[in-house]
Amino acid sequence: MPSAPMELTKFVVSETIGSVLRFPMWWYTDGLAKLGAWIVRELEYRWKAYAFSIWIKNMFVPMYGQYDWSGRLVSFIMRVVVLIGRGIALAFEAVAYVALAVAYLLAPPASIILAVFSFLA
Repeated sequence: MPSAPMELTKFVVSETIGSVLRFPMWWYTDGLAKLGAWIVRELEYRWKAYAFSIWIKNMFVPMYGQYDWSGRLVSFIMRVVVLIGRGIALAFEAVAYVALAVAYLLAPPASIILAVFSFLA
């Protein structure tokens, strides 16, 4: 009959080795899927926060009840400028999320390379 400390040691070693071997599989499958879903949710949230659909829907509605041609023109130009600015901000955020995803993909290989070089140096 095996002793309890021996069983505990065997369990801890097998779980440690198993989790080290399972980590890359999780990182590039489930972890990457969760990161992708989070990025999509965040970009959808930013789209709603910037209220693109509302700005586009009201593109030709004059601001402040100015129904003359100059009021309509100023309102249209102002909304176009605001939409361009918000579009640029959303594009920068999308680029930042893509950079985050690339960093996520490169983190394990980079950490292994850095660890090997630190042992060799």
